[in-house]
Amino acid sequence: MTDNALGLPNTLTLRCTPALLEGQKVHLRIFAKAERDAWYNLIGDDNKSLPYSTAVTYLKFKTGGYVYLDKYLEYLVSLEPISDDTLRHVFSCIIGYGAGLSTDQTVLLEPPPLAQGVAATPQQTVEMTRFLTPREGRQPKCPNWMYVAVPWVISKMLAEKPFTLYDLLPIITKVPAKEKDGSPKLDEHGEQVYKNRTSGWKANPNRRTVTYVPDSRGGLLAWDHPFGRKYNVRDDGTAVNTASEAQYAMSRISVAMKTQPNIADPVILLDAHVTRIHSNMRFAKSSYVYQGGDGLPVLHTELVRNGTVRQVNQRALELLARDAMNLEVLDELARRAADEQAVIDRAEADDVFASFITPEPGITRPLLPKNDNFAVGTGPGTLHLRLLAEHVKKVLGTKAAWVHFDVEPMTFEGRPTDKQKMSPQERTLRVEAGELLHSIGFPPPADISASVRAQGFEQLRIVCLWYRHSTRLRMINALSIAFPESKGLTADPQQGDEIHLAEGIHVVFCNAERLLSHGADIDRELEWKGIADDFAKAGPGVLVGAWCETEIPELKRQPGETAAQFALRAERYDGKFQVRRLLATKGIVSQFTKGLQPGTFGRASSEISPPKPGKDHAAYMALLDLNRSLGIIDQRLARAIGKDRRADDARNLVYVGIHVRRQAKTADGKNTKRVIVATALFPSADPDGVWTMKAWTPQIGQWVPYRQAITTFHASDFALHVDGKGKTEKQRWAEAAEDVEAALASLVSDEMEPDTEYVITLDGHSCRRMWTGLHNENQSYQATDIADPRTWLPGHGKGRGAPRRKPAGVIRMNINAEEVPQLIPVVTEVAAEDEKEGIDFTSTKLHRARVDFGNPFWVLFNVPRNYQAKGGSLGSKITRWDADPGKAGDEDERETNELKSPWWAMTATEIYPVAVADGIDSAMLARTTARLCHQTIAWADRSRYPVPLHAAKQLDLDHPQYRRSAPPEELNQTEDDAQ
Repeated sequence: MTDNALGLPNTLTLRCTPALLEGQKVHLRIFAKAERDAWYNLIGDDNKSLPYSTAVTYLKFKTGGYVYLDKYLEYLVSLEPISDDTLRHVFSCIIGYGAGLSTDQTVLLEPPPLAQGVAATPQQTVEMTRFLTPREGRQPKCPNWMYVAVPWVISKMLAEKPFTLYDLLPIITKVPAKEKDGSPKLDEHGEQVYKNRTSGWKANPNRRTVTYVPDSRGGLLAWDHPFGRKYNVRDDGTAVNTASEAQYAMSRISVAMKTQPNIADPVILLDAHVTRIHSNMRFAKSSYVYQGGDGLPVLHTELVRNGTVRQVNQRALELLARDAMNLEVLDELARRAADEQAVIDRAEADDVFASFITPEPGITRPLLPKNDNFAVGTGPGTLHLRLLAEHVKKVLGTKAAWVHFDVEPMTFEGRPTDKQKMSPQERTLRVEAGELLHSIGFPPPADISASVRAQGFEQLRIVCLWYRHSTRLRMINALSIAFPESKGLTADPQQGDEIHLAEGIHVVFCNAERLLSHGADIDRELEWKGIADDFAKAGPGVLVGAWCETEIPELKRQPGETAAQFALRAERYDGKFQVRRLLATKGIVSQFTKGLQPGTFGRASSEISPPKPGKDHAAYMALLDLNRSLGIIDQRLARAIGKDRRADDARNLVYVGIHVRRQAKTADGKNTKRVIVATALFPSADPDGVWTMKAWTPQIGQWVPYRQAITTFHASDFALHVDGKGKTEKQRWAEAAEDVEAALASLVSDEMEPDTEYVITLDGHSCRRMWTGLHNENQSYQATDIADPRTWLPGHGKGRGAPRRKPAGVIRMNINAEEVPQLIPVVTEVAAEDEKEGIDFTSTKLHRARVDFGNPFWVLFNVPRNYQAKGGSLGSKITRWDADPGKAGDEDERETNELKSPWWAMTATEIYPVAVADGIDSAMLARTTARLCHQTIAWADRSRYPVPLHAAKQLDLDHPQYRRSAPPEELNQTEDDAQ
C-alpha cells in the first residue's frame, strides 16, 4: 500500500535515520568490570531494588530526568552532563545505607572504592548519529543505551509544536426512502419521502490544540489537558454527579526504538494510550511527578513501600533535600504521603477499609496499577492515531522516513460468523421473525462426527453437569443452535436421559451441585461415584466431554495471609479447579460456564438468565472450546488452506506450534517453572479428508492425541525445571530448548511419513532466550558462539537427540504491542469540492513489509472482538476530549457513556519466516499462517496465534495450576515478596 492522499503512512513506524538525529548528543559512561562486580556484590543474587531505586530516583531529580542507569551498572546515559561529585556523593550514600547508616552519617563517609570508581569513569560526549550508519545487508547494531536515549530526543522534538485536534463530520446526502417491499415510500400528499444517509466524512474546520510535554521514559503527556467527568461536559448541560466524578486520565504518546527484521535502520514505533490516574499512592506502583516546565520532562518514578504507604524513594528525597533541590516538589511529595497515612490511620481506628477520593490534578499523579472499573475507559481511539501521524509529519517534515507496508494479494475464506449480505428488507423480516442474522460458528454436525471417527471413536457423548435450572436451560439453548435437527432438546430432558443430537452424538444432563460446589472440605471422589455411571455408560468406543457449571467464589484474604497463600487457598476452595483436576484423572476433558454474575459496588451476585437467542456468547464459546479440547477439527481449516494459490504445497506440511512460558519465581527466588507444550496439526492427504492434532509435553514425553494430552497434563502438577545441570538462567533456558529438540526428534521419527515436511510456529518474544536465531540482530548471519549452549533455531540442533531433518520453516510470531507496528486509519481519497474523505478505519488484511534485504516479514492487522461487540465506531470520529459521559435514566432515555466505554484500536500480529528451506515459498508460509489465525478450531473470530500455537497455549491456560507461584511446601513468602 502506497502513501495515501495526505502523504501519511498506514502504520506509525518511522525509520531512525542519521538525518532524524542530526546534531543530537548524549553523555555516556561505560563502567569497567571492577565497578560492575562491586555493584553485584552490593545488590546480591536477589537483585535488591532499593539501592538501584535510590540511585535512579536521585539522579532523575538531580539532573532533570533524562538519565538512565543500567540495572547491572553496564552504563549511565543522560542528555545533560553529570558531575563526578554527584556520582561519588550518591553512590557513597547508597553504600552507607546498606551498612545501616543514616543520611547525616553517610555524607561524612570517606567515599568507598565503588563510589570512587564510578565517579572516575570517564564521561564521553558522543554524537548519536555515529551509531546509525547502515550496514549493507545487515541488521542495525546499536548499543543498548541508544534504545533508551533516542526516544528522549524524538519526544522532545514532537513536543516542540502543539498537537492539533479535530473531529470528523458526516457528509449527509438525501436518498429516496423505500417501503419493505422495495417500492418508493410516499407521504400523505403522494410525494417521494427522502431520508438522510452518511456518504462520507470530512475533517471539522473548527480545530483546537493541546500541548504535550515529554516524560522521562521517552514519551509525551498531555499534562494540562486531562479528561474525565469533570472535564468532558455534555452539550445539554446535564449534570454528572457520581462517586467516580473525581477520576480522570491523561493522553500519553509512547515512543520506542526497536529493530524489525531485515530493515537496515532501527525503527521508531509510535502509539497513543490512555493513562489513568489512581486515587492514592498506597496501591500504586509508579507515579508521574511534574518538575515545573522549563524544558524539564515529567518524571516517571517507581514507588517503594514505606510502612503501609508507597511513596517516592525516601532515601533519595532526603539526599535531594540536603542538596536544596526544588522544595515545592519535595514538599508536595511529603504532604501527599502524610495525608494518605492519616486516612489509613483513621480507617484502622474505625476498623474499616481505607478509601480515597482522587484529588485535583497536581504535580504528583500515581498511575492506576491494574485494569479496574474506572470513569474513563481504555484506548485512545483510531482517530487519535491518525492525528498523531499528522503531527509527526508536521513536526519532522522530510526527516520522517517511514517503513512501508503493502497489502499481500490474497483472500480469506469466509467464516460462519461473518456478516451475511442481505437486503434491508430481508434483514428486517429476519429480525421480526426472531431469526439470527449470522451463524454462531458451530461446526456442522457431520464434520464433528467425521472428526470423532478419525480419532478412532464411534460416538461422542457430552455430559452437562449443572446445578441451576437457568444454566441448564442455557446449555439446552446452545446445543439447540449447534444441533438444529435435534428433536430431543425441545422436550424437558430428565436426569440421566440420553438425548440424540445428531448421528453418533448424544448429550445427557446431570444435576451435580455438590460435586461442582466450592469448598475445600468436599469429598469430590465420593460425589463422583454418584454420576460416574452417566460417563461409564458411554463404553470404550465413545469419546466423552464434560460441560460444567461454575461461579467465581467470593473469597477474601485473611489477616496476615500473603498473596501466594491466598492463591493456594483459593485454588483448593474453587470447585472449578478441583473438578477439572478430578475429571482429568478420569481421562475426561472439561469446559466451564459461569452461572452467577458477581455483584459490584456492594450489590449481591445475580443469577445469569438465558439471554435472547444468539446472544449467550459465553455459553457458545464454552461449547466451542469443549470441541477444541476434544480435538474436533471441522472442514474450515482444509477450505482455508485450499484457498491459497499454492494450496498443494500447504497441504503437504505438518504444522507445529511451540508454546513456552516461564512461571513465577519459587520461594528460593532462583528456580522457575518453564511450561512447554508442543502441538502438531496433521492435514489430510485427501483435500476433503479430516485433519487431526496431537500434543507433547515433557511430563508425557511422547506425542498423543490432543484430548489425551489435556487430561494427562491437567491431572499432574506443573513440572519444575530444576533437576537439570544448568545453574544460570541461560543454561536452564538451553535445557528447556533441549526438551523441544527431543519432541521434534520424536515427531519426525515416530509420527510423520519420511517425505513429509513440517514447519514450526512460536512466539518469538517468549522464546527468544531459548534460540539465538530468533533475535533480529542475528537475522543477517548465523552467529557461532562456542560458549553459548543454545541451538540456533528449534529443529536445528546437532548431535544425539536432534531431529533427523530440520523443519521446512520456522515462523516467528510476535503480538507484543511494544514491538509491532500500529495501524492508523488510511485516507484513500480526497475530493476538494466537498472535502470528502474516504477513510478505511480498520483493516483485517495481511501486509508485507518493504524490507531492505533478506526475507520480508508480514503483519496481520486484526479488529478486536470487543471492538465489534461494544461499538467499534467509538473513537473513530472523535478523541477522548470530546467523549460524552452519557446520561442515566430509563431504558428509553439512557445514553451511551462514551467516556467510560473502551475504545479499541487495531491489534497486530507479526508473521516472520525466520528460516525457510530451499523450495519452500516464504510468502506461502505467511499466507497460510494468517489463514490459520483467521480460521480457528473453536473460536468464532480471528485469534492472535495460528491454530497449532493457539491450541498449545490454551492447553497451558486451562491447567488448574495456571499462575501458581509455588508448590504448597514452598509457600514461605513475606507480604513484601508477594507484592
